[in-house]
Amino acid sequence: MIRGALLLTTMLVCLPQMARAGDPVQQLFVELVVNGRATGDLVPLRIVGTRMLVPAEALSRNGVTLEGEGGGTERDVASLPHTRARYDAALQTLHLETALEFLPTTRIAAGDRPRAATLASWGAMVNYQFYAQHADGGSFASLWSEQRVFGPVATLSNSGVMRVGSRIGGYLRYDTHARFINEDRALTVTAGDLITRSLPWSTSVRLGGLQLTRDFNTRPDLLTMPLPSFAGKAAVPSAVDLFVDGYRQQGADVAPGRFVLQDVPVINGAGEAVIVTTDAVGRQIATTIPFYVSSTLLRAGLTDFAAEAGAIRQGYGIRNFDYGTLAANGSIRRGMTSFLTLEAHAEATARLRQIGGGLVVAPWRFGTIALSVSASRSGQAVGHRWSLGYSYTARHFSVAAQYDDRSRGFRELASFDLANPATRRRTYRAIANVNLARLGTLGAAYISGRTLGSVDELTLRSRLLSLSYGRPVGSRANLFVTADRDFERGATSAQLRLFIPFGRNAASGGISRSAGRNLYQVGYTRATPTDGGLGIEAGIAAASRGPASGQVTGTWRAPFIEVQAGGATAQARSSAWVGASGSIVAMDGGLFVANQASDAFAVVETGVAGVGVSYENQPVGVTNRKGHLLVPNVVPYLPVRFAIDTLSLSENHVASAVEQRVAVRQGSGAVVRLNVRMTRNILAVLVDRTGAALKPGGRVRREGHPDVAIGWDGIAYLEDVGEQVSLSALTSDGTVCQATFGVSADVAALSRIGPVSCR
Repeated sequence: MIRGALLLTTMLVCLPQMARAGDPVQQLFVELVVNGRATGDLVPLRIVGTRMLVPAEALSRNGVTLEGEGGGTERDVASLPHTRARYDAALQTLHLETALEFLPTTRIAAGDRPRAATLASWGAMVNYQFYAQHADGGSFASLWSEQRVFGPVATLSNSGVMRVGSRIGGYLRYDTHARFINEDRALTVTAGDLITRSLPWSTSVRLGGLQLTRDFNTRPDLLTMPLPSFAGKAAVPSAVDLFVDGYRQQGADVAPGRFVLQDVPVINGAGEAVIVTTDAVGRQIATTIPFYVSSTLLRAGLTDFAAEAGAIRQGYGIRNFDYGTLAANGSIRRGMTSFLTLEAHAEATARLRQIGGGLVVAPWRFGTIALSVSASRSGQAVGHRWSLGYSYTARHFSVAAQYDDRSRGFRELASFDLANPATRRRTYRAIANVNLARLGTLGAAYISGRTLGSVDELTLRSRLLSLSYGRPVGSRANLFVTADRDFERGATSAQLRLFIPFGRNAASGGISRSAGRNLYQVGYTRATPTDGGLGIEAGIAAASRGPASGQVTGTWRAPFIEVQAGGATAQARSSAWVGASGSIVAMDGGLFVANQASDAFAVVETGVAGVGVSYENQPVGVTNRKGHLLVPNVVPYLPVRFAIDTLSLSENHVASAVEQRVAVRQGSGAVVRLNVRMTRNILAVLVDRTGAALKPGGRVRREGHPDVAIGWDGIAYLEDVGEQVSLSALTSDGTVCQATFGVSADVAALSRIGPVSCR
């Protein structure tokens, strides 16, 4: 009996294996469909009984997670955990329904930020501003200028002012430096006169020396501050739309599974994002997510720094070459996480040592906190400085507060060599703004400062409160009201002003009260057109007691210069002035003048006069007789679009390129070549051996040119022909003939040549 039981058990265990071994095998190729999304991928499928075997590589390629499964090149999808498999024989598809957590996460970026190699051509430029004034006390004139030489390697610049007057005269130099830029590493090296980079809690000084800085302005493709990412999930193929504060920011189609919308460009401060998923049948699910973005934070992993060494500039704007103590200065910022940025700063001279550290943190969505601590030693003087600040920005209001405390012995490069720096300063600042929608905007600011002298007695104290309110009045006018209170002096002042714009013109009027006196003001402004024209600014003020005063200024802007002239009268005294400003640029063998050239500009070269040029789809002028046009204001580092107007070309002109995107280096100019050349275009009349015109519908072939069609009367339009033309024609009946003929050099555009015999 025991033997019988063992035999029965053995049969029960082996019977399924025997049956499986005998199952028929179906070898198929099917399209894989994952959670309703057709992948378009044909994969091998072997059906053995109830098993459905698919190559593991094909499953992984289409996002089906296989973690925890056994090895092998094939997987039985019918037995995968959290997955249901169904084979559709009619459509030859294999449907897999798997849990969302086992599908890959789709990451959607906000869009590629453009990165283009910058272009800097060789050239030179001069910016100038002339000003002359005559008043009762005498006359004087000044000419400020900047001379700049630039090229692919570096930029060399010098600026200063020439003065002529009754008490002042001569040339006063401001800044001279050479600058080298490496966009790949976002580095800038400056040699010469410079201003040190500072942190919010340190102070900048002027040096004559060397500076190495990280310059993220050279890389507009880099995101330098933490931006929010929003996550969600979709059970079926869906369309995802992201709305921030009611405005659609991003949209994409997503596969089933989790998705993340990364680096969404949003405004600074607090906001609210809504993710809307829409499936194929129109069902929508909306998810609301609050967020907070702080522009004072540095993106995690990024480092910003500056290092300077040189002699401290003294008497700037007074003396040409006055350099004092040798000094070194350095600052660094490092983004640690999306909510924490660390900062450090150090300064040193032979008599000064200063070091400090700080942090900027945005905890959760409660705003931004900034904390810094510094310590210094200069001779026997030892001191410290610390500051604490908080800011919060929302859609309809913002608040900010800061406290700064400097001890009596604290020194820094900006003050360590002053005659009497032994003071202690404490400063409080608080600012708030509220947007009341149609009711206007309300602002308030409070500033309190105390300066203690060499003994513990109050030497200076100030407490100021300022209130402001503005709102639209009707559909055109705007009303502004401000009030200020000086608590230490017990003085109060207030101002009410009404501003009414109409087209390019605007009128304003107001009343202010200060020190017990009223002042009434009326003004008129006519904006100067950016493309050239006349602008006017005039104003009259009259106090409750005393004579009236007034001022008027006229501005005339032309493409090559901007001129100003005006006059003023106050307290029985009058003055008059005149000024002019502009730029002179030498590039690509030409000399150009403009009313103002910014830190980046371009010369478009076509080689043909009278060609219309546009910058970012805006017409900016036509080329001169040498085929050049100066575009004086270009956004640096961004790949911007330059194009020519092909409608301004004659039928005998051919453009090698009609547009080009160029990124111009800051402080430099670039030559953008959109060459246009003269061609000869003719109408050839083709005939056969008998002199009959070739039938329409045939094709004419020329080496190096696209085929053209033969029209009625055997006419073929031939572009860019030389003095000798060779062609072959495929007629409508399938025969091929050859023709060679000459074209006169002075032939008119679209002249008929022929008849030309094609044999």
